[in-house]
Amino acid sequence: MEERESPRFVTVVSSDELKETGANNLVDALRRVGGLSYSAFGAMGVSHGGMNSSVSIRGIKDGELVLINGAPIQGAAGHAYDLNTIPIDQIERIEIMKGAASTLYGADAMSGVINIITKKPRRVTAFKGSVEFGNESYHNHSVSAFLPGFNVGLNYQHLGNQTEISRSFTKKYRYDQDDIDKYAWNLNAEPMKNLYLDYLGSYYETGFEKHYDGNAKPYEGTDQEHQKNFANLRYETPTFSAKAFGTYDEMQRKEYTNPGDPKDRNKNYNFGLNGDYRFRLFDWQINVGSEWVYRGADYNNKYGEHHRNDVAPFLQVKKTFRERLTATLGAREQFVLGESGTDDYDRFLPSFGLTYKATDALNLFANAGKAFRAPDFNDLYYESTFLVGNPNLKPEEGWTYEAGVKYDDDMFRLRLSGFYMTYKDKIELDRSRGYPQTYMNAGDYESKGVEWEFGVNPFVRNFKQVWMRDISVYAAGYWADPTAEDPDGREYQTGPKLQTSLGVNYLSEPLVLDLNSQILTSRERDLDSYSVLNFYGKCRLRKGYLTFSVDNIFDEEVQVYGDLTEDASNRYAYYEVERLFKVGYEIDF
Repeated sequence: MEERESPRFVTVVSSDELKETGANNLVDALRRVGGLSYSAFGAMGVSHGGMNSSVSIRGIKDGELVLINGAPIQGAAGHAYDLNTIPIDQIERIEIMKGAASTLYGADAMSGVINIITKKPRRVTAFKGSVEFGNESYHNHSVSAFLPGFNVGLNYQHLGNQTEISRSFTKKYRYDQDDIDKYAWNLNAEPMKNLYLDYLGSYYETGFEKHYDGNAKPYEGTDQEHQKNFANLRYETPTFSAKAFGTYDEMQRKEYTNPGDPKDRNKNYNFGLNGDYRFRLFDWQINVGSEWVYRGADYNNKYGEHHRNDVAPFLQVKKTFRERLTATLGAREQFVLGESGTDDYDRFLPSFGLTYKATDALNLFANAGKAFRAPDFNDLYYESTFLVGNPNLKPEEGWTYEAGVKYDDDMFRLRLSGFYMTYKDKIELDRSRGYPQTYMNAGDYESKGVEWEFGVNPFVRNFKQVWMRDISVYAAGYWADPTAEDPDGREYQTGPKLQTSLGVNYLSEPLVLDLNSQILTSRERDLDSYSVLNFYGKCRLRKGYLTFSVDNIFDEEVQVYGDLTEDASNRYAYYEVERLFKVGYEIDF
């Protein structure tokens, strides 16, 4: 009911729905949900030297704000969040809000918010275990214990070495990736009523080898280790919430084929507080709160240590007129306080929303909101042979305008909206001047289009064969036209124009079957369109469940990042892992 009454396009995905995609980790599941485009630089979404996998909203890169239990996890170094390190078993649900959402969630919510809700402790004792094996030496094993007041879990994943995860067609080399070993663990506790402690940790190791065609040069090899930690202590009631949170992320890299090169130690760390209080005043619902986040980074070989403080009070008021029309008005005053000698920023971020209940099944909605994002430390200070920061960057800011419909009955569910997103000084990579590349504030930058999400249970009404009522068809996606101007005033496409997921499933207690396809077309920088078909199945046995799935059934070549334009100074592409067959077994007791 709350989602239907929201003046925004909101998608809520449960833990079971994430598992039914057959995905390997959280970022893989999100790309299969629909409405999100995906980019990556390593197998299974693993970071490649700090280049991280990401999912973007409506074709807008770096516009998404990612939260865990309402706390921001993106570092100030490079806006990265590494959702590939979070196993689906540790997640209760995902809430995805499209459009500018800065009033309540934070200034960085330019194109939307992805809020990850972890599992709360159960009131009963239970244990769960699962194993999964596949080709490419794939392993995915988990064990969890749920006890009154807390739960704990451990996950291990492995993927064998991959040949040619990327290729430079211009400079004649490829990257191979070594074995991946990834460990993740979680602890969730409720020490007293309404007080929750959550901790997520992960560690993985892998390596990359750069091989030149025809052995024109000796290969270059790099070992990589990456650890991440997130913790929060939160007190939550229907009217009041308060959180203390922190993240620590460290990547170590060493080029072992050139012992003279120093080891990279790249660190990101956030900690902060936020809280809000909800109350009624006459017929008005009022939400008032504030947030403080300290963001720091230390890249020992690139630019050293930098930090900043983000501080903001916010207010949202809501009123319903004649039991049908609900108006929501919000405001946030965002302060970004840089270190000594750097710029400070202060922005007022308003929002407005309307929801009209036309019938019991049909709601109409509209919203407008402003968002803002300060340049991160990589944008400003990074320095290497292929990328140099731009200390003269301005912050980016912009507006989203949106209107749509929400419809629900026992057979059909629809979410449909049209949107227009316009930005000033959007930070983009300047590809027009060769290497080393740098960042720029783009000229006119906008994206307009349509977003949709629907599900149909075609046999739910008056069908004699009961099992047919468990069949449903679903789709989610967007069409957009994201464009910007480069420093010479030339217009170019900044993101993919069409992304959609289509699927059909059969959901019953003894048997789950899901066939889903992800389609990405009209892509930026002449990258190839693709259509990938995946299958997931789960069958109840006498004890536990047998699971079986196939990723990329027809073994399509999938380019997940790159630049293949004819006049590019370096034409290159990164590729998805080839077809994976997986079979597993899970049991609860």
